[in-house]
Amino acid sequence: MSFATNGATRLHYLDSGGDDRGAPIVFVPGFTCVADDYTEVLPVFGRRVVVVELRGHGRSDAPGSGYDSTTLASDVGAVVDAVTDGPVHLVTFSRGTPYALLWALAHRDRIRSVSIGDYIPEEITLPPEAVSFLLDGRWRGTPVSERVNRAAGEAIIAAARRQSFWEPLAQWQPPLLVVRSPNSPLVPQQAWDRYHAEFPTASLHVFADSPHDIFRPDRQRYPALVRAHVDAVDAALTVTQE
Repeated sequence: MSFATNGATRLHYLDSGGDDRGAPIVFVPGFTCVADDYTEVLPVFGRRVVVVELRGHGRSDAPGSGYDSTTLASDVGAVVDAVTDGPVHLVTFSRGTPYALLWALAHRDRIRSVSIGDYIPEEITLPPEAVSFLLDGRWRGTPVSERVNRAAGEAIIAAARRQSFWEPLAQWQPPLLVVRSPNSPLVPQQAWDRYHAEFPTASLHVFADSPHDIFRPDRQRYPALVRAHVDAVDAALTVTQE
């Protein structure tokens, strides 16, 4: 177990160790995920991987405040700074995406590539009924109550505000990989068409047999795509530098 601090808040992260090949992968997973969900797939990424547990999740602290997107993005940054002072390949899944992108857009010089798993570049708000649906349910076989502190989860949902990162991300055009499940409502066809239109050089993939949890039915498929993506980005950078 490894920990970083953001102010007085201690943040747990999972660190595979090993060679980071000049830029580790930093993975920010979804709202009901914990870092240990990904222990088995870490070797598939092919280099050092760090999985972030935002405040209120898993073994991270659950302070009484600080659940707005800006603070959650600073949690991402605190973990990044704890593991490297150089560049990273940023990987997301689901609702980890807006917090990761907020940090990335403010620290573009630290980003080698971006990979997004079944989400759009936006922070979205959720209706009140989503609180019970998400927090009283189960995820990957265990109760969400064992994964996310209840008060923290409610605070994250209450603090959310609608904001779009489409335009700044498109202006930036980082090396981008996006995976979509057509069986979930989080990346509708209109948004998928927008990805194609605004990111013409992106690597875009549809997992036709996956639910929103794109680690099903094949846990290794998304990590393997990320590995190929980041390796290609690093190879192109090496050629440019030569």
